[in-house]
Amino acid sequence: MKITYANKRVEKCFTDYGRMQRLLGLETTKKIKIHMNHLEAAEHFGDFLSLGLGHPEPLTGYEHPRYSVHVTKNTRLILEPNATKDTVTICTEIEVEGVSDYHGGKENWYIS
Repeated sequence: MKITYANKRVEKCFTDYGRMQRLLGLETTKKIKIHMNHLEAAEHFGDFLSLGLGHPEPLTGYEHPRYSVHVTKNTRLILEPNATKDTVTICTEIEVEGVSDYHGGKENWYIS
């Protein structure tokens, strides 16, 4: 699957895991790297969703479909498939929005 990034800062962190580790710590970075490897290996976003790793769930309140993937108890990897609600499962491109503390309806971005 093709992976793009919301902006240059997000891209720098996701292409330099040393930088990400300085921001988030070793364990969180390892878990994000595992999720990114699964995303890259998936042919379609539906393939990734069917694995259930990180309990991917759709987020509400956004114009386009957006998903969160659990990294730690409160830390989420936020993804936006380049698709409509009807085509999410066959989508072949996603945009990484960043890493957020998505807890209790509040968003505290670690990487955005």
